[in-house]
Amino acid sequence: MGSQTVAGDGRSCIALIVALSGTSYAKILALPLNSVGTLQLKANAVISSKVKDHTLLAADFKPGQLPPRGIQGYEVVSPPPNIVMNDIHNSIFMTCPAGKRAIGGGGATGGGIVPGDGPYITSNLPSVDGTGWLVDTTRPVSGYSALVGRIICADVP
Repeated sequence: MGSQTVAGDGRSCIALIVALSGTSYAKILALPLNSVGTLQLKANAVISSKVKDHTLLAADFKPGQLPPRGIQGYEVVSPPPNIVMNDIHNSIFMTCPAGKRAIGGGGATGGGIVPGDGPYITSNLPSVDGTGWLVDTTRPVSGYSALVGRIICADVP
């Protein structure tokens, strides 16, 4: 029994020494703040999976690696007014230049407006494919109307 006690006491002493020296050992290996930089990193040591999401800034990227910010290719298209005589409907359909999408649009009617008779805008909406804009007017009695429209177009990824 005596030999088992000595072995147990020996292991206890070793565990105590490791536990007490662990703090000192950690302090010896502590790195000063900002002491590891590009020169200390091995090639390809930092990969995408090691970078925490939303921690990189625009300055961390080379020119051209990020898409441009904001609206690109902004353009207002103003076709000539559509004028009708002796009709109850008037429409204008505007399209964006090739490669651009409608991000807004609208229209207004002028000339021949009679209170209670119109013409009134009845449709004001983008096309289903997003490249055009439609504005319609209607009035209860045939008459004159001038319909103007504008479509706001931009490059949309």
